[in-house]
Amino acid sequence: MGKDVFERWNTHFSTVVEQNVIIQGVTTPLRISQDPSSNNLGTTVWDASIVLAKFFEKNAVGRGNFSTAKLHHRHCLELGAGTGLAGIALALYGANVTFTDIQSVIPLLKKNVEDNILKSTAASAAGQSNIVGSVDIKELDWFNEATYTQFKPPYDYIIAADCVYGEAAVQPFLRTVLQMANKKTVVLIANEMRCQTVHSMFMDKFSEFFIVKKLPVSQLHSEYQHPMIHIYQCKLKRESIYSKRGGRKGEGGGEGESDDKDKEEAVR
Repeated sequence: MGKDVFERWNTHFSTVVEQNVIIQGVTTPLRISQDPSSNNLGTTVWDASIVLAKFFEKNAVGRGNFSTAKLHHRHCLELGAGTGLAGIALALYGANVTFTDIQSVIPLLKKNVEDNILKSTAASAAGQSNIVGSVDIKELDWFNEATYTQFKPPYDYIIAADCVYGEAAVQPFLRTVLQMANKKTVVLIANEMRCQTVHSMFMDKFSEFFIVKKLPVSQLHSEYQHPMIHIYQCKLKRESIYSKRGGRKGEGGGEGESDDKDKEEAVR
């Protein structure tokens, strides 16, 4: 698919978006259902999720953090999964993926995971492939910290596609990432540039806690990239206050906690 066609993906008109990914040299068709009649942002396949899915395809054959060898059986959390395209691709390359979104999005997300991942899992059991990871689907509301309790952080990978779309979402999104990550977690966020104010807020808030690196175009799929869509890789600068308060094994309070408290207040 050429770039001109890719730019018209986000039409909301169709009920199914067809997207191929190449797994171990075999073209695998994905059929992602969306709801053109819905006003819910989570029921549409957004361009950033396509860019992220094809990023996984390109990097699966390499030696980096997103190679099949590195992803195999690693625990991944997708935030704001929506229709689930990015997380589905990640699971097909071997990661154990927990898909999350608000309750109203879960039914469509579950359908897409079942239609695409579970069929591939059945093929794996039949000996056609041995890399498909496990999947789970859970409700997670960034604005409701009570929904955090059903998760078991830290995760090896956290991914999100087109989740930073308004100022009100930035701080709850950051708070959620902090709760689910530690210093070893690789956080990958695909954002579409829609508003400079929102983008600046995202960069400012995340840079307080994370080393934020925009991935170069050379690391993206050559046919699935757009000048307004960027992928950011984030690594924690230090253990967050959320990890310490959560009492994770081997992570207690200590020096630097008072400094982190000040930053926590900036997030809330």
